[in-house]
Amino acid sequence: MTELERKVAGLPLSPGVYLMKDARGNVLYVGKAVSLKKRVQSYFSAAPKAVKVAALVRRVRDLEVIVAASELDALILENTLIKKYRPPYNVDLKDDKNYPYVRLQESRKYPRLEIVRRRRQDGALYFGPYPSVGALRETLALLQKHFRLRRCSDRQFANRTRPCLNYQMKLCQGPCCREVDPVEYRRRVDQVVMFLRGRGQQVVDSLTAEMTSLAADQRFEAAARRRDTIFALQKILATQEVDSAAGDDLDVVGLAGDENQGFALYLLTIRGGRVVGGRPFAFPRFAGYAGELITAFLQSYYDEASVPPPVVLIPQAAGSHDLLEQWLASLRKRKVSLLTPLRGRRAVLLNMANDNARAFFRQQQQDAADLQQVLAALGRKTGMKRVPAVIECVDISNLQGDFPVASLVCFVNGRPFKDGYRRYRLDDIAGPDDFAMMAAVMERRFGPGNEREKPDMLLVDGGKGQISAVSRVLDRLQVEIAVVAIAKGRDQRGKKSKTAVDRFFIRGRKNPLAVHPHSGAYLLLQQIRDEAHRFAVSYHRQRRRKDLTESALLDVPGVGPVRARRLLEHFGSLQGVRQAGLESLENCPFLDRGTASRVFHYFRS
Repeated sequence: MTELERKVAGLPLSPGVYLMKDARGNVLYVGKAVSLKKRVQSYFSAAPKAVKVAALVRRVRDLEVIVAASELDALILENTLIKKYRPPYNVDLKDDKNYPYVRLQESRKYPRLEIVRRRRQDGALYFGPYPSVGALRETLALLQKHFRLRRCSDRQFANRTRPCLNYQMKLCQGPCCREVDPVEYRRRVDQVVMFLRGRGQQVVDSLTAEMTSLAADQRFEAAARRRDTIFALQKILATQEVDSAAGDDLDVVGLAGDENQGFALYLLTIRGGRVVGGRPFAFPRFAGYAGELITAFLQSYYDEASVPPPVVLIPQAAGSHDLLEQWLASLRKRKVSLLTPLRGRRAVLLNMANDNARAFFRQQQQDAADLQQVLAALGRKTGMKRVPAVIECVDISNLQGDFPVASLVCFVNGRPFKDGYRRYRLDDIAGPDDFAMMAAVMERRFGPGNEREKPDMLLVDGGKGQISAVSRVLDRLQVEIAVVAIAKGRDQRGKKSKTAVDRFFIRGRKNPLAVHPHSGAYLLLQQIRDEAHRFAVSYHRQRRRKDLTESALLDVPGVGPVRARRLLEHFGSLQGVRQAGLESLENCPFLDRGTASRVFHYFRS
């Protein structure tokens, strides 16, 4: 009996959470169970298993369990551990940061609307997430235009001495520099909040009553402004109409796929009887069944997104159905019902979500098949004996040798794999020596002590010189992988040109490969190179900005690296430190009065 088998045999019958790990101790899957022993034993039984589950079990080498006091405690603990470890076989909504929210700080006297990418526990109101940032910007621009809320940041608002261009264009009331009735401003904020919560028709009714009253008082200009706002809001509402029960607040989850092919979900968001959003989610590696996926998805989504609505429609019963309702109710502070309607208007909505999920799933399947064909063609073109399923790409970024950094991005089956991304500082390389920097990255990526699995192919941004630098290190480390260099195309004068065709070189071959510029392999390698370049440049700019900002403060007598960082954290930026008054600086707990005075006068000398 192996050590793993002994652990499984000795598990308790209590509720709890189990963590499945691979040979390196990486967490592959986190699950919960009413009975730990029965649940975990089911994975290792001889009964037939779904493809994804069988793939998971083959990789499991160790097991850790945490006994919980109740099944609800196990549900909450499972969600916490999934967020902590982000296992590959669980639901992972990490990329939700790509979907925007609208944030409004109600505690401000004159709050503003802003688009953010992450929802924080800071007491502000959040609306979303929204599927399209473009459509969201258009909607907010319209709301800003007609309700005239301020757009400037809090720092700009606090330091402005005269109204900005938005005030001159009558897009803002100018509360930064003139008296604006806070009660009237708050009334407008409340109308915007009501609209964003899906109560658009109530806002229209309220504005209509205001328009009628203003017209009766012969205040025709103000009444005309209300009329224009009503028309604009009605235009938005007309595009959101759906045949739903009047005034319903619903989230509708559609499902497609199965345990062997993976799953896709589609979330339809309905507020006030109107569609306000729809989003697809792909789960190609989820190692569980449909009911478990629904539970895991709702846990992950509502833990990060807005407060759940009173009703969530689901295509079938979720795992731990009653406990999940209880947990959702704890987030909403009121009852939440999980329903699977079979007839009526709600059944129509559920069918709509299922249709969208099926369409998205078919597209995902087709895209995956197309990418496999592209990868197979790439493998043949570069002389590989297998399909390059895992491709890593390295790019260098520096400014004449200053602030040198490198990026490494990873693509799995033709798609970005963010867990495989790495960034490197290359401070020990003197001068702008790309070859030495590339060699240093190879040492750190493939040298002794690095236990990460090797890719099938390594792509480097450059030409034959970069390939030679990389090959020397790989030969010395006895690493056998395919290496491809992608060099920018050149015009007839030999200068780099964006319109010229890129050239590709492979390890051990003098002449460039013949790759058609419109082929899938060409476009995929370009995409990977561009992603590595983006990642490297963003890190280089971040590092340069940080170093230059800190160095400006280090010129102040009595300010060292620690105080410089604390000043930047306290005031938010170098501009914030520059604009800080003497009293604000003296109130900093980490500055004495003398140093505060020197900082204040340094930026005014």
